[in-house]
Order: sequence, then C-alpha cells, then structure tokens
Amino acid sequence: MKKGFTLLEILAVIFLLMVILGLTIITINPYAYFQRARDFKRINDLKALELAINTYINVTSTPILAPSGRNVGETNQSIFISVPFDKEDRRSTTVSGFYIYQASSTNYLKIDGNGWLPVNFSSLPYPPLTSLPIDPINSYSRKYFYSYVATTSQKAFEINANLESSIFKAGGGSDYTSTDGGDNANIFEVGNRKNLMPNNLY
Repeated sequence: MKKGFTLLEILAVIFLLMVILGLTIITINPYAYFQRARDFKRINDLKALELAINTYINVTSTPILAPSGRNVGETNQSIFISVPFDKEDRRSTTVSGFYIYQASSTNYLKIDGNGWLPVNFSSLPYPPLTSLPIDPINSYSRKYFYSYVATTSQKAFEINANLESSIFKAGGGSDYTSTDGGDNANIFEVGNRKNLMPNNLY
C-alpha cells in the first residue's frame, strides 16, 4: 500500500525552503551585488574609452577632441554627458562656467563624433569601439552618468563616473575613486589630465 506525504509534511518542507531562501538572500545582499556589478561596468567602460581616445590621439595627425568653442577654456566650454537630451534635457544647465552638452537618443551611441562623446573614432582604420558605452543607470537627476571634457590644443581629456558601492569609494576595501590620480576623491576619473572637470558636477 502506497503512502503519500501528509499536508503537514509538505508545509514543513516549504517552511524550511523559505527559511533557507531568506537566509541566502540576507547573506548575498542582492542590492549590494547589483551595485558592484554596475560599478564594474562603469570602471571597465571608462578604461575602454580612455584607451580608445589615447589610440585616436596617437594615430591621428590632427586629433579633434571637442568641437570648436566647446573645449576647456573656450567661450562655450562644455561637459559632454551620456544622458540624451530627449530623456533629460540639461542643455540650459551650467556647472562652474561649463555648459552641459547632450546628444539625442538617436545619436548618443554613435562613434562618428555625433555621439555623446564627440570624438570621431570611425575615422580610424580600425575603430576601437563599435558604439559608445553609457552608464548602467544613465540619469542626470540621479547623478549616475558618464561625463567628458577636453582641450584639443593640448590633446588633453578627462572622463568621469560616479560609483555606487562604498567598497569602490574613498576608504573602501577596493578604493578606486581616491586612488585614480584625479583631483576628486569621490568620483572615478580617467584621462591624461584628471583636473579638467569641475568637482561639483555630481
């Protein structure tokens, strides 16, 4: 004669599985995990952009790092951000004398100089990127976006990102923000001159 499980036994097993699942979630802390995953993307994206721009500078006879008038120190000096203007329009915003420049959502990933980062990588024989990377959250109001400034005459540039996880921030176990050689201990900075960006952007 076959004997099945009683309702009480089934409920006990379900209860134990719920307890194990709850302990697993508490141990793993998925929110912190996703923060770190997004930060790893930001760090890798900025390093890839830095390498791409340095390649462009080295192989181009007259590299143009920003449109005329929008270089650091020029009349309309601009910070180029990864958030498209038709998502959040900040083009009328100024930060420490810098205008905010944004591309449209149609163009912002393009590598032909019309994207959010105005360098024409497509002019290279072997472009180092197929599209421009953007922040995983990519929101100006939430302060998670990529930013870029440059001076063509000095072949100098800086790219910044705001990291989420305290592990990667100043004083954290894997501190990236205060050890990157930049002038802002709270922001991850790459580039060949890490003091071009205003420190109050984020």
